[in-house]
Amino acid sequence: MSAKKIVVQCAARNIIALVSTLAISSHAMAGGVHESPAIAKISAKAAVISELEVNRTLGGINPDYFAYIVKGRIEIGTNNCDASGRKVNLATKQVGEDLVVFAEIKKSHNEAGRICSMEYAPVFVTVEATVRGMRSQIDQVLILNVDRQGSHESINP
Repeated sequence: MSAKKIVVQCAARNIIALVSTLAISSHAMAGGVHESPAIAKISAKAAVISELEVNRTLGGINPDYFAYIVKGRIEIGTNNCDASGRKVNLATKQVGEDLVVFAEIKKSHNEAGRICSMEYAPVFVTVEATVRGMRSQIDQVLILNVDRQGSHESINP
């Protein structure tokens, strides 16, 4: 085997190792992207949550129960006209053994007939919800679309 071929093979191994390390570290830094089709479908429809705060609170008298207070900012419209009449809340849904938390924007009934300017002055709303569950039934709590669409933060209860 020639020295040139050995150097090329070593360089290829180093590049593969570097690429896999970068992929793993970027996945960890982004908070992860969940691979479940059901969760991806919820994530595609949910709004983005910024400035996320999660605090543990009392789950109840039973030690199997847990509770978290989840708080975040959500953009509900590009300006006051666009945002008028919209309501936002943090909804939860159990998917398999995961409890999924996502931001849900409900549009007003007269939104289709409204004409708004193209001015960009985003309207944000701060929402808060208490998420409860049983440790024996929930593997992890996933908060979808944290800071960007498609990402999530996970909490082990």
